[in-house]
Amino acid sequence: MIKIFLLLLLLVSNIYGATIKGKVFDSTTKSPLIGANVIIDGTNSGAATDSEGNYIINELSKGDYSVTVSYMGYKTFQKSFTITNNEATILDIKMDPEAIKMETYVVTASRRRERVEDAPAAISVISKTEIRRESNTNLGDYLKGTKGIDFTQSGIDSYNMTARGFNSSFSSRLLTLTDGRMANVPSLRLTAYNVIPVSFEDVEQIEVVLGPSSALYGPNAHSGVLNIVTSSPLRTTGTSINVQGGMLAQNDTDLLKKLTFRTAHKFGNFGFKVSGVALSGQDWTHINEDEYEGHDPAFIGRPNLKKDRLDRGGRLALESDNNPIFSQSMIEHVDGADESWVGYYWGDYISESGGEFGSPVITEAMVEEASNDQFNRFTLDNGMVLWFVTEDKIGNYYSDGIDNDGDGYIDEQIDIGVDDEEEAWVDGVDNDGDGYVDESDELGSAWLDRFETVTDLNNLSAVTTNYSHPDSTWSIVDLIHKFGFGDYTYDTNGRLIFDTNGNGVYDDEWGTNGLDDDNDWGPYKDDLGNAFDVPFEPFVDLNGNGVYDDDFRENYADIFGTLVLLDFGLDGVPAVDNNGDGDYNDDGDIAPDADGSEGNGIWDGETFENLNNNTIIVDGESVEVWDIFSNNDLDGNNQPSPGENGVDEFDEQDFRINYGDLSSVYKDANNDGINDYPQFDVRNYRYDMRMDWEPSSDMTFSLSHGYAWARNINITGIARYLADGWVYRYYQAKSRYKNLFFQTYLNSSYSGDLDRPTRNLATGSPIFDRSKKFSAQLQHLNEWNNGDLRFVWGLDYFLTLPDTRGTILSDKDLNDRRDNNGNGEAGSPYIFDDKNGDTWYSDGEGYSRWDTDNLTQFGAPNDLPGSDSVLGAIADKIDNDFDSDDYVDLNGNGLPDFVDTNNNNQYDIGEEIEPGVKWFGGQNFYVFANGIDDDNDGKVDENIDEGIDEASEDNRYTVNEFGLYYQFNWKLNPKLELIQATRLDIHDRLTDFIEFNNQAYGSSYSPLNWDFNLDQSEGLQVSPKIGLAYKPKENQNFRLTWATAFNTPTNQALFLDIFVTRVSVFKVYARGSDGGYVFPRDNEGNPYYYKPYEGVYSPLDTSNSILFYPSTDPKIDGFYGQEVKDLPELEAEVVKTWEVGYKGRLNQRIFGTLDIYTSNYSSFVSPVTFITPIVVEKSVLETDYDGDGVINRIEDIVNNNIDDNGDYEESFNHWRNYIEGVTAMDTIPGYTPPVVVGYINYGNINMWGFDASLTGLINLEWSLDLTYSYLGMTEFLNPITNALDPINAPRHKAGMKLQYNPRKLPITASVNGRYVDGFKWSSGIYFGNIKSYAMLDLHLGYKINDMLKANFSVSNILNHKHIEIIGGPSLGRVALLRMTTTF
Repeated sequence: MIKIFLLLLLLVSNIYGATIKGKVFDSTTKSPLIGANVIIDGTNSGAATDSEGNYIINELSKGDYSVTVSYMGYKTFQKSFTITNNEATILDIKMDPEAIKMETYVVTASRRRERVEDAPAAISVISKTEIRRESNTNLGDYLKGTKGIDFTQSGIDSYNMTARGFNSSFSSRLLTLTDGRMANVPSLRLTAYNVIPVSFEDVEQIEVVLGPSSALYGPNAHSGVLNIVTSSPLRTTGTSINVQGGMLAQNDTDLLKKLTFRTAHKFGNFGFKVSGVALSGQDWTHINEDEYEGHDPAFIGRPNLKKDRLDRGGRLALESDNNPIFSQSMIEHVDGADESWVGYYWGDYISESGGEFGSPVITEAMVEEASNDQFNRFTLDNGMVLWFVTEDKIGNYYSDGIDNDGDGYIDEQIDIGVDDEEEAWVDGVDNDGDGYVDESDELGSAWLDRFETVTDLNNLSAVTTNYSHPDSTWSIVDLIHKFGFGDYTYDTNGRLIFDTNGNGVYDDEWGTNGLDDDNDWGPYKDDLGNAFDVPFEPFVDLNGNGVYDDDFRENYADIFGTLVLLDFGLDGVPAVDNNGDGDYNDDGDIAPDADGSEGNGIWDGETFENLNNNTIIVDGESVEVWDIFSNNDLDGNNQPSPGENGVDEFDEQDFRINYGDLSSVYKDANNDGINDYPQFDVRNYRYDMRMDWEPSSDMTFSLSHGYAWARNINITGIARYLADGWVYRYYQAKSRYKNLFFQTYLNSSYSGDLDRPTRNLATGSPIFDRSKKFSAQLQHLNEWNNGDLRFVWGLDYFLTLPDTRGTILSDKDLNDRRDNNGNGEAGSPYIFDDKNGDTWYSDGEGYSRWDTDNLTQFGAPNDLPGSDSVLGAIADKIDNDFDSDDYVDLNGNGLPDFVDTNNNNQYDIGEEIEPGVKWFGGQNFYVFANGIDDDNDGKVDENIDEGIDEASEDNRYTVNEFGLYYQFNWKLNPKLELIQATRLDIHDRLTDFIEFNNQAYGSSYSPLNWDFNLDQSEGLQVSPKIGLAYKPKENQNFRLTWATAFNTPTNQALFLDIFVTRVSVFKVYARGSDGGYVFPRDNEGNPYYYKPYEGVYSPLDTSNSILFYPSTDPKIDGFYGQEVKDLPELEAEVVKTWEVGYKGRLNQRIFGTLDIYTSNYSSFVSPVTFITPIVVEKSVLETDYDGDGVINRIEDIVNNNIDDNGDYEESFNHWRNYIEGVTAMDTIPGYTPPVVVGYINYGNINMWGFDASLTGLINLEWSLDLTYSYLGMTEFLNPITNALDPINAPRHKAGMKLQYNPRKLPITASVNGRYVDGFKWSSGIYFGNIKSYAMLDLHLGYKINDMLKANFSVSNILNHKHIEIIGGPSLGRVALLRMTTTF
């Protein structure tokens, strides 16, 4: 029986086959995985693991098999095996976590490669898989949901990022790297992400490290580091091409088009790649109020009207100048001319009698050449066209566009009155709607004074305006001259609207709605347009008869049209002395009034309240008139009705400006011939090339170069700029030998061609930027004891070479046409009429003072030749000190003069002037710069304009930064690691520890020329960091860190010098703090201020004057002050931070991070703030406007004590009318100092918060990511203005990403959500409140085949219109389709 049983068992086993069994467990924790699916491929055999992770599969025949094991959150496991007999096969399976990535490696946290879970910092990683699955317009879109990151978008290709607050376009606290290279604009240290030459197709991953990182990276990293890591051509090869198209949810928009590509190839141990991006589309359309105002003829006039050669008004052309009159026949021969031109004087560029000495004259040859033209026109070599060049003009001076008499002015006394400055306002339109055209209060400053002011109509005065036309002259009287328009703004259509009636509503229907909007209607009216509630003016009834008696009072006699007072006293009866004996005791005498009222020279009668201020003139004096009112309730309904006084009055209306048929936009704000009105067509072209060589595993070399060309709008703290052809380039070289790493790179900027420069969209001011930044970095890594002890050390050197020619920074000394170091040519002009107020000397601005004995043009130079010492000397192309011999001495007298053909010892017109010499009238001859070597000595224009714009004046601010750092990691045991890092930084503007000796002209940049001053330790920046990392088990990490970080002053904070806007009559310039903000003072310590209407400087007397700091925040009028303080140069900003962090697997499905931090900032660098206040009369503040007897005092206001809020708020409506001047940091004669805004250090600021994230697996196909950040901060006051400054970041931010990755379908899907809490914003001139917003994005992917994939993304699905940065547009939905081919 036993044998039979064994035989049957053997037969059954052969029938039912072999068995495979084993255990499935986590490769990292060794924990069993319950319910894992174990499938034999190609069969129906399979099993699920039990509670111990065990599985068993029976009935397998002999042969080759493949097993697949899957488990949620782990990489799918596959393995082949063979069954050769019927014995059980044991196969234990280790599964690696997948969806919660713990094996991602990073390089940013410690400047070396390490697992993300081991990195001693709060770090987030955006992988290339995440980037490829979405179709976005820019790289920033992939980061906007990252914890701790503040992302603000201002266009489809314009955005900014920072970490943990203090967001602004000029923020430099988040260091942004691309493959370890600083990716910022060299001149400003700001990051322009849209010109980083990288495409998303080439990004391997993006690493974000939060918290202070100065211990390793130095300045610009005290909020964190963002590193964009691109793919190596040795590791990732092949070619991919992406084509994107999409639309923005706005009207009249264009298709957004984007092409990206990457191709990488490997040839042995060489790898080469090229990637590129081409973007084209229309950006979000948005125009800021300062941009509307900067292009509104209401504020800038119409500059084309002073270039049309017509005399439309202003200073009138002289009849004696014999100007021709524009005729009908000329229209078709003059560009832009039309019927309206006919009848005005036309500038022929020829003087009838005057003109500049030295100007050329009309010759017979010119007349002959012009005779063949219908209008006798003659074209000069420079393109200027003279008209009506006829025989009677021979010998007359004509315009040539040159200053011929050496006084700076061009073409003086020619076409006088034609195209003068005031003509910009003579537009032929009744702009203020008072029935008069181009009257005096519609021109220039008189017109501009009417904005933001309201004047009581009763206080307006009549003004006469004189008009003249070639055939007539006339005058008009404007009875309501200069009534104020009140506050103004622009509506969403860019229309200028006003709140003249002061009800807080702009452009309302008051005054046209048939109602009494200001509550001044009554049933009675006078003849002056007023309404009253009483039938007559109240009076004092002296005789008690209840009526106002015409016969009981003194009266007036009309004597030949003149009213004379009958001074009879209260009784109205004159005194009588019949016999003239001097008494009134005789019969028939009437004694004077006993109260003495008779003969007192004033009217004594019943008195009344003069409700309407009606008066008449008596004996040459104004006397009040008592009025009886008539019926105003015309329809008898006892309520206001149209046509009645008090209804639809002039003073109820908001002013509406009249542009006539002319445009309300003038697109060239600064009249330089370049359109600077906002344009929204975006272009961006970028490429990046890289070659890698790895001859061995110990050695690598890499060379890379990138280029970006951009045309788009960027927001700065100063204004919005149109980057029109901005070019960014970089060159980078890296090498590694074992653990020694070296890299060097050069970044450069090119701000566009001179004929299409980057420009300010409000003022039109152009930007010139050719700046560069060079870096060299060395790093070495050491490891001991199997890696338990690691030591990284390194050196960084940064050399910044700004070159903005004074258009951004104050580095204009080399090209400002003036002497800046005190060795300017003797006898030169040094003060000029700065007509355009740009502080530069410009052609045509006349000189007002020379360095001569009598301060005039032809006085004797104060200095001898060879001892030039004129600070500020202007390059006038003249040899002012008579030491140039670059002329031809025809007469041999050794003097630059003329050939005296008639021997009368004086110059006569027609006599030959020696070559290289210019005549300036009288007997004044000077050698001048003509670009010719007249004396053939091999030198051109020698000894002319000496000491001006010489090489030694080059003040382009070379900035050196040198850093040394180390980081030491010591694993004390398998669970505990100590991290300590320290960095020493040397900034040449903060310390003399190293003298780099490369600031002066011609200096070498070699480090061999450096001098070390070891005793000069002041200003050194030391950034220590210490931390403990505790790892209780795999995939669990706790850390505690303390760090000090710093931010050195940026180039803009030190050297900025740029026109920003206007406040009243003053220009506002943003200036850096280099050397501090110091105010010149008199002997008693009083600062000087400039009186613009008098053109003089005076010491400030605070007994009668106070200081006013305007605000560009529309919700804040400004701030008052009493003291002008000198302010020091900026110090480095320092932050000390404690941080506690956790990251790890909470369970098999959830991974989480939590970072809690608290920071203390000292010497915090402010946003741009007002430095120089405006001086106003003290009465502006100290007036009892509401008549309640309470008056504010400046002494209380500066201590934030306001006694009467009503009076305080009302004072802001009056300060413009009581301006006395502006405090000055320069007291240069002839120079109008601007209002200056700049940078200062605040005191201590505390900030705290936390960042958290959760990643969870719902099942094998669904996952969910959640992030949340909280930020808190102590409020802090601006020490100058006493205003609270915001941190430009929300307290609450949250993000969500729900992903779907089906295992059997070729599709992917995700929904991303983001919530940003509302917060206050302040950056430069842009102030306001960012409202909270929440958005959902949808991303879909479909793999068509192995070579083609489609992605479709909709950002902001619900089209929630929102603003992310003040000054930026309202953003809405964007839909994008991307097709990707890979081969």
